[in-house]
Amino acid sequence: MAIKSILVPTDGRESTREVLEAALVIARRFDSHIMALHVSEGAFSESREMHLSDKLRRSAHLEEQRILGERADVAHALVAEFASRRKVPLCDPPAKCADGISISFHHAHGNVRETLVEWARMVDTTAVMRPTRFGKFISRSITESKLDALMLHSGSPVVLVPPNWEVHRAQRAVVAWNQSLESSRALSMTIPWLVQMKKVTLVVPRRLLDSGQRVVEHLGRHGAKADMQVLNRRTATVGKRLLTICKNLEADFLVMGGYSHSRMQERVFGGVTEHVLKHSKIITVMVH
Repeated sequence: MAIKSILVPTDGRESTREVLEAALVIARRFDSHIMALHVSEGAFSESREMHLSDKLRRSAHLEEQRILGERADVAHALVAEFASRRKVPLCDPPAKCADGISISFHHAHGNVRETLVEWARMVDTTAVMRPTRFGKFISRSITESKLDALMLHSGSPVVLVPPNWEVHRAQRAVVAWNQSLESSRALSMTIPWLVQMKKVTLVVPRRLLDSGQRVVEHLGRHGAKADMQVLNRRTATVGKRLLTICKNLEADFLVMGGYSHSRMQERVFGGVTEHVLKHSKIITVMVH
């Protein structure tokens, strides 16, 4: 399956540019369309403001709509500027998009979480900025704060773009394999990427060497140049060890399964998901 549609949620922050750059790299690889989506969710609730007069209630509602409109305009302008600078056709209206590399801006209204999941279910992949870490605190944009929902309920790969990512086409991939449903889905959904890599390394725990070898053979049948490396669980925490392997191999693309149905019972490489979400410095594709 080729990657033909890429969703990029945006709240108008400057970090959107980095995500759009990553999406454009994917689009150029697969001749794809990028859909930039801004969702306006109003905070004004009539039930909480019943003490206001009808006039004040209408005034508050209009002011909120004005602010939401301005935010949408900022997001639209950012996407339009990016398209112009990168010489990518901007479809306006979106329905006028021709085949090939292009970008469109969409403004939706409603619950951000529900809307992002709804749109993510109708594309091949969704690209977002990974959560950024500052000391003991994690700074999340509106989009990033809905990452759990995208991972758990979209049914498609989520591309996590690290902060300060240097634009380039990935060539060396690492695939984390633990024989779970999540890692199996991650593998199958990213084969279009993996077959184009110069090198693919499957990282497996020692107990799954036989399973890993079959996966390497499976990738080989698709035309991927794959080998295997054992994940030594005794040298460090699993998440740290996985990212160290990526660094040692000079990998610039990581594929792994995301959360299981219950984050409290996460079983992906012993809780590696959270570590990678906080510390990965390369493009990471997670699939639930």
